[in-house]
Amino acid sequence: MSTLYISDLDGTLLKSDETTSEYTEKVINHFIENGEYFSYATARSIFTASKVAEGIHTNIPVIVYNGSFLLDADGKMLLSNFFDKEIYDVLNDLFMKDIYPIVYTFIDDKEKFSYIPKLCTDGMKRFLDTRKGDVRINEVKTTEELKNGSIFYLACIDTAEKLEPFYLKLLFCKWVVIIRLFTMFRAHCIPISHFFWR
Repeated sequence: MSTLYISDLDGTLLKSDETTSEYTEKVINHFIENGEYFSYATARSIFTASKVAEGIHTNIPVIVYNGSFLLDADGKMLLSNFFDKEIYDVLNDLFMKDIYPIVYTFIDDKEKFSYIPKLCTDGMKRFLDTRKGDVRINEVKTTEELKNGSIFYLACIDTAEKLEPFYLKLLFCKWVVIIRLFTMFRAHCIPISHFFWR
């Protein structure tokens, strides 16, 4: 009987420099070559996950964006979880509290992440600096433009004081399952995914 192992990437499989060690790659690839199964589940996109895990030769589906998508080994989408129109109420609530998230969406069948440059927090700027040259970048000018496309993920990066009340409110939302408040890029972050109904 085969065994399936699923690991997170950041803080688990990856070293602090966002790479896998030679030893980790050797052990996991040997494990896979001997008929066992290995995959990862991450908050990362397939773009960044496949880069940092390129030395691991998993041949089964992976979970990205905290469960928003299940992708096969070739990157083909097997399962997707998009928000419905209720997300616009969440966005409007965020905007009223001066929180302007990075919005992950599909626009014209292309994955994009949209943000308003002039409203970026220092933490957002640090995050965006790690994504320079990314083909998914979509700078917009208005909050209405942040609502374009099929939305599947939000990343709110701001101070704990601004985010904590919103975080506590979303803990009881019927359609948000993956939600955490953590420190990232010397700021606080709330990633919001639509995974499944409670």
